[in-house]
Amino acid sequence: MKRISIFALFIALILISVTTAADAAANPISPPSASSGIISPAGSPPATYVQAIKILQNNKYGENEIKSFVYQIFSLFDRHADISSLLLLFADEDLYMQAPEGRIDSHQAFEKWYADIGAKYQSNVYTLEKVDVQFPANGKYQVDLIVTWQALARDGKYTSFRSRQQWKIVDGGGYWPRIVSYVVEPAL
Repeated sequence: MKRISIFALFIALILISVTTAADAAANPISPPSASSGIISPAGSPPATYVQAIKILQNNKYGENEIKSFVYQIFSLFDRHADISSLLLLFADEDLYMQAPEGRIDSHQAFEKWYADIGAKYQSNVYTLEKVDVQFPANGKYQVDLIVTWQALARDGKYTSFRSRQQWKIVDGGGYWPRIVSYVVEPAL
């Protein structure tokens, strides 16, 4: 009986060490007690960190919030969301939008443009290749994008358009900011 117990204990120890080694190989993240291999000198934080904190202190929205807003807009476009959801995110006064279909300078013109797109295309998807956020002044934001739009027309014809977009965004007074300028041009 003792021999079986010692043998069983020996097998259990081998299985535990094999399992631990396999777990370690499957998980590349070092446990907190192990050295990460990243050398971080004591003292001053890097300039990129200081700049990110300064942006957060001087603006209502940080870079990640602006990027989230951009993705939210395209998500609404992808789903052909109700126009009322979109109008909240675009300025009414001083709106400047230049789309391939023409200029849009009010909520009324935006509604017409959006209805025309919905009537022409049964589905569409936006893919963002680049989202670059800049902070030219407190409370103002500029976003440079490279976007691919793919759509299926009502007649079943597929189309695709790769564009460079420039957005100017301001604090909208609520949870989300608002777009005041939205310019789309073909990407080179």
